[in-house]
Amino acid sequence: MKIAHLVLSNVYAGIEQHVNELILEQQKECEVILICNGEIKDKFDSSNIVIIKNFSRKSPLGLLKLFLLIKKMNLDLIHTHGSKTSSIINLIRKLINIKHVATAHGIKKKATPFLKADRLIAVSSKIQDSIERDSIKINNWWSPILPNNLNKKSKNVIAVGRLEKVKGFDLLIESWKNISFNLIIIGSGKEYSNLNQLIKNLGLDDRIQIINEVSQNKLIEYYQQASMLVISSRNEGGPRVALEALYLEIPVISTDVGHMSEILPKELLAKPNDLASLTDLVERYVGNPDYNQEAIYQYIAEEFSLSAKAHQTIDVYKELLIS
Repeated sequence: MKIAHLVLSNVYAGIEQHVNELILEQQKECEVILICNGEIKDKFDSSNIVIIKNFSRKSPLGLLKLFLLIKKMNLDLIHTHGSKTSSIINLIRKLINIKHVATAHGIKKKATPFLKADRLIAVSSKIQDSIERDSIKINNWWSPILPNNLNKKSKNVIAVGRLEKVKGFDLLIESWKNISFNLIIIGSGKEYSNLNQLIKNLGLDDRIQIINEVSQNKLIEYYQQASMLVISSRNEGGPRVALEALYLEIPVISTDVGHMSEILPKELLAKPNDLASLTDLVERYVGNPDYNQEAIYQYIAEEFSLSAKAHQTIDVYKELLIS
């Protein structure tokens, strides 16, 4: 089976990491090609990468170049990630007969790009419910390179993600006014300056720190020093970092986004985009872990492995190709 994953972005973030790890696992069983922008090529571990310049979804020249690439590859199937790449393949399929699997990684206001794919994969039940067509749920997974049984040395609370409005870090900072524990926010993005200014305005410089541009190896060191992970997202497809923390046996509290309601009990969830609800959750549980997540740790380790999810994805391919 010869498949290609299409990623057209200028930044290596959660979706790109998802694709990178999925490809490495699928290569054990299939011939897999990655088509991506040259700006992020070196972030991927695959040796079978084809470069194409990023382009808008209606660029005639970009569409023509991608069409010629796909035609030359003689693929059995192409797998897109997100609405942009799915829209592009919908257009190209008017010119070439190729099977198409799309993955929806987040809830979008316009789900139209996903409606024409032969098979749709959603990474959570909430995403499934947001798109009015049949889909297959294949959740994200914890990173296969993470060491387990970390020796957590300190009482820092961490939050991890892109520094963008959707991650709700502004609400998390606001919720920290009465918390004495240190909060370390790890990530990069356009909200970096605004969030630092908010921390300063609230006089929380001594308790909240933002760490910018952290490698995966360095992130492991922060996990090692964490007593808890907080997810504050307004909207989220996963979130994957919750799976990583729980696999490492780090307690998690979260807003009710993505697949979190499938993992955590209701009392450990706050309403998304609701400062009062998040503040109540943070004040109740940070520094007072009167709950046991041992059963959750075991569930994540067994049910959210890369190997299991990669094989589920390959099963989707096989079913489509023989249908």
